[in-house]
Parts: sequence; C-alpha cells; structure tokens
Amino acid sequence: MRHANGGIRKICGCPRRGWSKCKHPWHLNFKPKGGKSYRFSLDAHLNKHVDSKTDAEAEAALIKAAIKAGTFGAAAPQLENLTVGQLLDTYYARYVQSERKDSVRNVAYQIAKIKRTDVERLDGRLQSLGEWRMADVTADTLDRFKETRRNRGPVTANRDLAFLSACFNWAIRKRHIKESPFKLGSETIVKLSKEHPRTRRLHDDEEAALLAACGPHLRSVVEAAIETGCRKGEILTLQWKQVEGMRIEDDTVTWAPKAELFLPFCKTKTKTDRRIPISTRLKAILEMRRFDPAGQPHAADRYVFGTDIGGRLLGFERAWHAAVLRAHGHTPTRTSTANLTPESRAALKSIALHFHDLRREAGSRWMDGGVPIATIQRWLGHSNVSQTSTYLAGTQTSEHDALARYEARRATLQRLATDVERGVQTGAQTAGGHDTRPNKTAAGRELGVM
Repeated sequence: MRHANGGIRKICGCPRRGWSKCKHPWHLNFKPKGGKSYRFSLDAHLNKHVDSKTDAEAEAALIKAAIKAGTFGAAAPQLENLTVGQLLDTYYARYVQSERKDSVRNVAYQIAKIKRTDVERLDGRLQSLGEWRMADVTADTLDRFKETRRNRGPVTANRDLAFLSACFNWAIRKRHIKESPFKLGSETIVKLSKEHPRTRRLHDDEEAALLAACGPHLRSVVEAAIETGCRKGEILTLQWKQVEGMRIEDDTVTWAPKAELFLPFCKTKTKTDRRIPISTRLKAILEMRRFDPAGQPHAADRYVFGTDIGGRLLGFERAWHAAVLRAHGHTPTRTSTANLTPESRAALKSIALHFHDLRREAGSRWMDGGVPIATIQRWLGHSNVSQTSTYLAGTQTSEHDALARYEARRATLQRLATDVERGVQTGAQTAGGHDTRPNKTAAGRELGVM
C-alpha cells in the first residue's frame, strides 16, 4: 500500500506509526514537474535536528517553494552585504509562516510597507529601508524611519518598530547578525512614541443607528462583538463545536443553565484558553444562525458567523465601513476600483469608529454593570488586570450617573447627621425613660464613608 506522505518520511527500522517519537532524521523526496529529483536528510540540510512531523512539513514546504522558484542551493548573501529586505524576507519565511500562520497576510503587507519606506541617508539621499545594508543601519536610521512612519500616526510607527525589533532579535538568535541597532549594550536606545490611549465608545443612540445600517450578517457580527468582547478574528473563526450548552431536540433549541463560548488557545491572541458566558441576547442570535437554508442544523465544524452554509469568511471590512458611514448620515461613494473616495475616507476618519472599539464597549458595559474587573479580564482574555484597567473607558453618561449617585448618597448621610445632632440637643427619650437617639458613633463611622 502506497502512503501519501507529501515526500516526508524516515529511513530507519522504526515502524511508521512510531516515526513521531523516534529520533531519526526526516527525509525529503521531491521532484518538480520537468525538473530533477531531490532526496536528502532535513537534519543534514538545515544543520539542526527537526523533531516533529509538523516542523518537518513546514521546512519541506519552504524547500519545495525554493526549488520551484529556482533559488534552492543558491549562495546565501554574505552577512556584511545582507540587506534589511533580505533579513525581513528570511524572517517571514523561516519564522512567520511556521509560528504565526494566522497572521501571514497582515505580516506580508507590513513587511512590504517597511521595505518601501524611504529613509534619508547621511549624504541626503533617500533610499528604501529594504535596500539598506544591515551594517549601515544605526539607531539614527531607525529614528528617521520612525519620523517618516509617524505621518501615518504614532501607532503605525510603533507597530513597525516593534516588528523590526523582533526581527533583529530573531536574527541575533540565529547568528545572522551580531547586534541589534535598537540597543547599545543592555540599554534600549530607540524608543517608541507615546501613544494616546484610545477611549472610543458608542455614543447615545449610536448603537441603534449602526445596527440599522448593517446588513443581516454584519448586524449579527456586531451584536456578537458587543455581547462577547471577542476580537474580529475570534468571531470569524468561531465554530459551532465551540458553543457549549446549546442543544437541539426536534428542531427546537434548548440551553443548559451555564452555556458558554469556548475559545481554545490556538484561536486567541494570548495563546490561552478562554470561556465567555453566553448572554440572553447572544443566545437569540445563535438560535437564528444555527440552521442552514435547508432547515438542518450546521455541522460542528461549520463557522457560526460564516456563509449561509457555514463556510468561513475572511473579513467584512468594506461592509463595516459602509455601515459606519450610513449610520452617521454619510452615503459611501466609491471609485472605479471599488475603494472609498477621498471624501468618504475623510468622513470615516472623522467618525473614528473602529470595529475593535466594540470590544472596549463590551468590557466597559460589564464594568458599568458591576462585573468585577478580574472577571472582565478573563472574559476579554487579557494577560493581567492592569492591561484591562487601561483598556476600559466610561461614557459621559455613566460618569454623570455615578456622580449623581454619589451626591444622592452624600445628601442622605448629611440628613442622617442632622437628625443625630437634633436628637442630642433635645435629649429625646421613650416613655420608659430609655434614650432613643441613634448611635452617634455608628453614624460617625457611616459619615466617614463619604
């Protein structure tokens, strides 16, 4: 029987079922169409031991791509001539594609932007950062890069610098470079820009207008984001098997007393499992989406907020932008390439409502409702409570309501104090001669609460 192994196998006396545990090297057998055949040990080629089959398949995929592109076996650039662009491409191929598979598209876009950014050299010439030799990159180079990228905002500049720093640190560990231009010894000499914390929440009646502007699918996504505080990727990758406590009996949906969403570590940003209780509003949304157009319940591996038949959707950015604009009285207009016109982009920027703001809205509503901050931290999936504290924001309405409650409480305590003092002056007693005055010490302690 011929096994389909993708060209990955072991040449040893161990049985096939034991390959995942034995320490013998993996071998690659690959022959591109019209080309020569390649057979070699991955350990020998990479000069390191590849343990798991998953890692072997990832390394084999990179090698196959290089063979097909005709670059396999080509001499590697001398380290003194290594460019920033070559280092970024290597980091993407060797690390991002294997360790950050869920974000390869975003990272590829970010790398392309970094490589194209023109940075002024000491002689006044402009040169794209991707063409700079690593040996020429200094802290001053990165500061000039930061100044250029800050035109897109401090957040963009900080994210690009953080990515470059991670890339350089990886290159040091892999012995591609000896030191990082971000540091002088143990001191960090390239600083990130100070970011103003984002506090955007939905204003009065803004939620109703936004939901009215959404199509049926986007509306359910927006409501789910407000009810769960999930990130966009966590919502789009949510499958029915992650909805725990939902039962279907005779085409009728029933719920367990403690129904919740389960987000496994492989689908969360912090790589930790997370559970979120399902609210009454979210239950109604899930019940409406549970069945396919034929009236049959979706399979467990189908996506909750996917297509009508449960297929996965990659995004909804265009629909979100259009809904935000319509909710604020602006009719979106597009160019011939289906992009927003400058006028619509300017209106969208002035509204300044991001989909991620719904996550802050969810957490802030929980806080306004009295949910303990430690619980909110777990529901949002933050690493620590301090991150949650800086993340949440109250609305002006909730702050004024809090002040009104405080002032009402203070007025009550003041009336109590006045009654106590009057009782002391009149020496009020009951018919039996017992003093009925309120306990002054207790009242004083209560007043100390203010």
